[in-house]
Formats: sequence, C-alpha cells, structure tokens
Amino acid sequence: MKTNEREQQIITLLRERSFISVQELAALLFTSPSSIRRDLTRLEALGVVKRNYGGVVAAGGNPTAPPIAIRSEINRSAKRAIAKKASILLRDDQSILLDDSTTAAAMVEFIGERKGMTVFTNNIETANLSTEKGIRTYLLGGALPADSATVTTGKFALDMLRSIHTDLCFFSGSALSDAGEIFDSTESHNLLRREMLCRASVRCFLCDSSKFSRTSLYRSTTLCDIDYICTDAPLPDGISTGKAKCL
Repeated sequence: MKTNEREQQIITLLRERSFISVQELAALLFTSPSSIRRDLTRLEALGVVKRNYGGVVAAGGNPTAPPIAIRSEINRSAKRAIAKKASILLRDDQSILLDDSTTAAAMVEFIGERKGMTVFTNNIETANLSTEKGIRTYLLGGALPADSATVTTGKFALDMLRSIHTDLCFFSGSALSDAGEIFDSTESHNLLRREMLCRASVRCFLCDSSKFSRTSLYRSTTLCDIDYICTDAPLPDGISTGKAKCL
C-alpha cells in the first residue's frame, strides 16, 4: 500500500474510532510500526491528527476529508481516466461548474482543449490550473475553512452560486451507497455542492471505485436525481444507476 493510500485509510479509521494505537494501525494496514509513525508525523504536520500515548486521535476530535495535498495523490491515474471519459460531454462555448474535488479538477485538462469555455469553481487550486490553461475562470468567493484553506465555503460562495446557471456540473463525493445515494464527509462543502447541482442543466458524478458501496455523514444527492455517472470500473451489481446514464 502506498503512503498516501495508508494516510487515507488512517483518516477513514479515525472516523470510526476515537483512538487507535500505532500497533493496531500497523496490523490493520499490513505495514511496519515505523512506517505508521512516519505517516502520523506527516498527518500531524498537516493538522489532521494528534499523536497521543502511543497512538493517534483526530485533531479536533472530528476527522473529515483528507487535505487536498493527500487527496490529489490518491488514485491519480483513475481520476484522470474518469475525467477523460467524462470529457465526451464537453462542447465548445460551454459554462462549467467544478466542485472542490480533485476528481473534478482533473477535468480542467480536457476543458482546456475546447474553445470559449468558462469555468466556475470553489477550489482555489482548480481555479489556478484553469487560468493557466487559458480558460476564463471564476472563483466562487467565500470563507476559507480551517480544514481546507484551498476551498471556499459559506454564504458568500452560496450567494455567487445563486446568481449563475451553467451548462454542466462535474462533481464527486466521498461515498456511493448500494442504494445509489451520494455522500460527502464535510457539512460546509456538501452544502455548497448541493447548491451547485441546482445551478447546472446537466450534472455528472465522477466516482472512482474506492468509493463504491460506502456511506458517509452528509447526503448530497442520489443517482436518480442526476444525469450521468462516470467511473473507472463497472458498478457493483447491487448499485442501481436510477435515471443516471453511465459514461
């Protein structure tokens, strides 16, 4: 298991437990205690966890999504493959909403191949990448939460969203349940994502297979209420796509 994958697993485990020892993590993740300690040192430096008596607790007691520095490295090739498949929906002169996910950020490469495109996003890094590609780009202004200083949230961002309507919205989430429900792990990010889905004519859910058959804390929407789903692997037989078409 790669380092960033282990860090993601540590964060996931901390959503379920208040404390985990280094030895437990080493056994659960099939790696050495020394490797776990290095992972915890990095996560503590990022402000995600706190070391405590031979183990670790979540910083603030409530782990949410991993920092973007970690998320951007997890399943990178799968995210690009998903974005490439989803790019079939792109046409010249479209307006595009991209949520704060690193999977949606992967769409910028392909949006940049089209002419006359406009991108709206609440992810500062996605906005920078879009601008570098020569795309007309709008950053949704808002608060910078302590858990993610590269993503805007809050009332100002919502107000800006409510003043636009785009052709397409590409979004992701932290989990896709067997019932076809899409979840996020952070309340403030999920609130903005739900509004994004109301502000686009066509909605496309980008989901890598690590999120299949899972749930998280905050429900975003369902496959019955969106237009497309794009994945890197076939959906498990138990997940119904509802009205969403598979790309």
